[in-house]
Amino acid sequence: MKRIISLVFALGLLACPAMATPTLTLDPANGVIRGQPGALIGWGFSITNTADFLVPTSFQFLPASALGAFTDFTGAPFFNFFVVGPGVYADGTTVTQAFNSTLGTGVGSFRIANTAVRGQSTLGNIELTYDLFSVSPNDPSFDPGADLVATDQILIAPASVDVPEPASLLLLGSGLALLVGFCLRRRG
Repeated sequence: MKRIISLVFALGLLACPAMATPTLTLDPANGVIRGQPGALIGWGFSITNTADFLVPTSFQFLPASALGAFTDFTGAPFFNFFVVGPGVYADGTTVTQAFNSTLGTGVGSFRIANTAVRGQSTLGNIELTYDLFSVSPNDPSFDPGADLVATDQILIAPASVDVPEPASLLLLGSGLALLVGFCLRRRG
């Protein structure tokens, strides 16, 4: 009897599809974005989900930073809505968006404060909050109450913002100093 129960249990496990875990990958892949004080920069992304239908509800850059301010593109004024999952009513099992501040695509933007100090950086994470549905919200038969599988799920990807030293100015200054030194040496 134990063998029959074990066999039925094993067959039941084989019959159930494995739950795939969604993935979030940032663009750039290392999660590091760079800009000078006052610059508007941001991250692109790729989200993969093969089970159910993932709908992003927000992106955040955490922890909040005195280096600047993050703006999420899933909310106003952009309302960057998309569905990641299988089937014709989803935007695909993988959705990729490059950062574009005009179109409001990507994770969101980060405005580096005008008062940011060159050489400063801040480490954090991009946190994606999403809901899962058994039916795509784009499907005409979608019922948000009946089709909700899970709410306020979270994916995290390491990210940072850097305000680099202006290496080109240092290089230019070094070149000018060498040129002036060479000219003075030829005169003497």
